[in-house]
Amino acid sequence: MMTSFGAVSLSFLVLATPSCSAIECNFYLAESTIPNAGVGIFSAIELNPGDAVAEPDVCIPVFDLYSHHDDPFDPFFDYVWTGDAMGMELELESEDIEALCPGIDSAVNCNLALINVGKATPIYDNAGLHRAKNPGAGAMTPYHNGTTRTIRRVPVGGELFKVQKEATVFTTRPFFDSFPISDDFDRAQRLLERFFKIAVSVQRISYEDAIIPIQSIWNTRTLNALPKSFEEALVAREHDIGMTHQPNATRTIKWLAENGKCVDNIFPGKSTIEGAGHGAFTKRDLPKGTIVTGSPLHHLPLKENYMPMYRLFHENADTETQVKNDVIGYQLVMNYCFGHSESSLMLFPYGIGVNYINHNQTLANVRVEWARDGVTTHDASWFSRTPNEMLSTKVPHLALDYIATRDIVEGEELFLDYGDEWEDAWQRHAAKMKTENIWSSTYSDARSWNEAMGSKPIRTAAEVSSDPYPQNLQVRCHIDLAEGHWGQIFEWSILDYGYPCEVLDRFQDDLGRQTYSIRFKTDNEFESPEVLTINGVPRGAIRFFDAPSTSDLHLQGAFRHHIGLPEDMVPDVWRNRKGNLTI
Repeated sequence: MMTSFGAVSLSFLVLATPSCSAIECNFYLAESTIPNAGVGIFSAIELNPGDAVAEPDVCIPVFDLYSHHDDPFDPFFDYVWTGDAMGMELELESEDIEALCPGIDSAVNCNLALINVGKATPIYDNAGLHRAKNPGAGAMTPYHNGTTRTIRRVPVGGELFKVQKEATVFTTRPFFDSFPISDDFDRAQRLLERFFKIAVSVQRISYEDAIIPIQSIWNTRTLNALPKSFEEALVAREHDIGMTHQPNATRTIKWLAENGKCVDNIFPGKSTIEGAGHGAFTKRDLPKGTIVTGSPLHHLPLKENYMPMYRLFHENADTETQVKNDVIGYQLVMNYCFGHSESSLMLFPYGIGVNYINHNQTLANVRVEWARDGVTTHDASWFSRTPNEMLSTKVPHLALDYIATRDIVEGEELFLDYGDEWEDAWQRHAAKMKTENIWSSTYSDARSWNEAMGSKPIRTAAEVSSDPYPQNLQVRCHIDLAEGHWGQIFEWSILDYGYPCEVLDRFQDDLGRQTYSIRFKTDNEFESPEVLTINGVPRGAIRFFDAPSTSDLHLQGAFRHHIGLPEDMVPDVWRNRKGNLTI
């Protein structure tokens, strides 16, 4: 994801229009309009504020990366959200969680003058898998990115832009001191509106002889956000400053069709394979040989410098070190990477829908092949680079195409053959789980408890001492209780975590409704912690949550294996691990 904020020439103000009467593809992956930014997502249809953009995708948690590795090669740094922003905060006690969302969140770039799509809120859906019944428990993410929606009009052919880490990049690095961020464009718009209140007869001369020269002398973010000519200022007055940037952020449909990849052929749904969770399905008929979709690839040259998770030794409350000889698991992202047993290189695909494509050797209807050189970031010269030589950059240089191996009808599930090695590993894992019964059959997660308990009474502290809840559960109370404004109805979104609380007593009011006396300790980074006791708390303000490190994602022995790259796609120079099958 790259960022742009420069103004553009108005000579390109005529926006793209469709070159054909029927558009078969609504969204394209193509070279970004931001120089040196790689690829971006473009809309082939006009979008208005509130419209849905493309399809939801997976969100994969990465746990304690910098605790398990002192200096990991992390190509995802600019592509992740913090876990608490994506509903993952309680997965770990340390809260050291990154959310890698490889669909539209990773493919969309950032142009701070022209932010046109908002951040999507994930949903939690483990597709009904249970650790005692399904070998796939813990092998796939239950977090799925919610629907991304537009926040301003996007013309036909317009590139999509989303805010990405601007607060960190543009406010902490001195080099960017004068680069405008989103708030600066808002302030510049208000300044421009005040400017146009002066007499029309002097507007042009005032802008060209006063405002523009000041921009080069007084180098501030707000001034740099102003249009660079009077003509652009007029456009900004009629629309907004973002509109002056729109021409250079727009491509023709003809150009997109010839130089990009359609990424609008897939939608997610429940897989037709029992226990496989979610799957990828086709939106339209796809003839044999069709490029179903394409995806650039993040490269992890040395998988041992990212994937292993070690037993962590806690020296004190603030320090933890790795026990390097004690590997207890591997990051979940491994299951979404392409790799080969003779190479340390792993390749992670990002693009709309690709991470929903399941394995099925018998029913496989797509295959992967390398993208054409020079298209969607693919650089064929990387076939002669060793994994160690790839450590010199974190910018993607490889890309895959997913090709229909036969005619595929609308609504059909897509399958890829992950390879014999993957198939063998999966069969061994499934057989071990069945014969050894390695995970508890009585386990029930917090969501199941909340559904089963409904409005049933919550146990008091005295009752819990003799009849405790399962250790994988914790009771938490809604944050609104601490803020003092609440009634009988409490809304819990995936981003509402509440506070751990203790139920002191239970009552029944005059209307027969249960209320509680609860105690909890606030945890606000901007204020000192405070222990609060609150009476008259409705049942709806109290919920069960999974205790840290108890969800299926933390199961020791959960299935982990890369997706196999076909033999003829792996250059000899990448095969630096022959005879070493450790991971």
